Amino acid sequence: MIIGVGCDIVEHEATRSLGWSINLNARKRVFSCRELALSSGTHSDLFLSGRFAGKEAILKCLGTGLIDGVALKDLEILQNKQGKPFIHIGGEAARIAEKLGIVKWHISISHATGFSTAFVLAEG
Repeated sequence: MIIGVGCDIVEHEATRSLGWSINLNARKRVFSCRELALSSGTHSDLFLSGRFAGKEAILKCLGTGLIDGVALKDLEILQNKQGKPFIHIGGEAARIAEKLGIVKWHISISHATGFSTAFVLAEG
């Protein structure tokens, strides 16, 4: 059963203006250490923009937005050995997901020249 659907699009120029590519502290406010370890490389801005879109889409599935107690770093988008992204939820977001009956997450992330998008399904 589908419990939640979330979709988000992020403009690359908007995320570049946040200084993620040059400011580690700015990245650490949004992304976990495991996500940051995956983001090194020549396209880290696109990678982080896609992950940010994914986090926003997860929040839409939870129906919460960014409320007190829900930290973006608790919404991790990691990847398996083949590069397929998967979602790991912790903290208050995990408690909300449990209350909603979410047992499985699905995510797809895409990039274009100026934008990154993410689509998330929460399954119960």
